[in-house]
Amino acid sequence: MKTKFSTSIIFFTLSIVLFSFSKNNIESYQDITSIHLLEIPENVKFILDAKCMECHSNESKPGKSKTKLNFDEITDGSYSNGKMVSKFGKIVKTLGENKMPPKKLLAKYPDKKLTTEESKVLIDWANNQKLILNKE
Repeated sequence: MKTKFSTSIIFFTLSIVLFSFSKNNIESYQDITSIHLLEIPENVKFILDAKCMECHSNESKPGKSKTKLNFDEITDGSYSNGKMVSKFGKIVKTLGENKMPPKKLLAKYPDKKLTTEESKVLIDWANNQKLILNKE
């Protein structure tokens, strides 16, 4: 009788542990499927490398610009789709208002100024990414 009771307790405990483990795996898997890994076209990458990555990448010095937008985190799947849509929306808004690169940076490094065409390429790319992410 005592053995049957002990076996029942062990079986019950083991069932709870296994059920909890499998449930957590399913939730984690669902979270992973909502991540979109971003590929950047060469023409966009060229502009970003030349004009943006110095302040907005893992290699840039710590600061507000890196915290607000880090292109390395956008491309490596660190952000959920919703957060990426928000980031791309802010890129469109900021570039549309000619707020990037900031005037303070341009006073020191005038070669970082985006041309009208470069700004258009980045805005079109960001808008396109938003559309793609909203469909997923």
